Amino acid sequence: MARGWDQFYGRRADVQALGRVLSRRARARCELCGASGPLRVVEVPPFPEEPDVDRAVLVCDPCADALTSTKGRLDADRLRFLAETAWSEVLPVQLASVRLLRRLDAEGVHWAREILEGLYLDPEVEALVDAG
Repeated sequence: MARGWDQFYGRRADVQALGRVLSRRARARCELCGASGPLRVVEVPPFPEEPDVDRAVLVCDPCADALTSTKGRLDADRLRFLAETAWSEVLPVQLASVRLLRRLDAEGVHWAREILEGLYLDPEVEALVDAG
């Protein structure tokens, strides 16, 4: 039991340690919506064996909740910024954005479908989106 606890909290501490590097990359703003204020690190699946800045984003609480929750509907009006972040050159930002757009599309949000139809993803990026 203690081993699992150590692994969980050890990984969590390693993920949070990425915050300084991510804060520089994001200029201390949410990498999705651009909000300032309290930010946290969220890993973007598929998870590497060791936490990596190339698989993590620095986001505000509402964006973190959208990324990590699987229940309930997303606030489509609040997530309109995804039209821009889906084109991000920062891989984890693009992965998170496309996954949220796909969830919105599944909920029947028309503008999300339009963005996805016009979005070109490299095959490698598409594979990562599908793997998450």
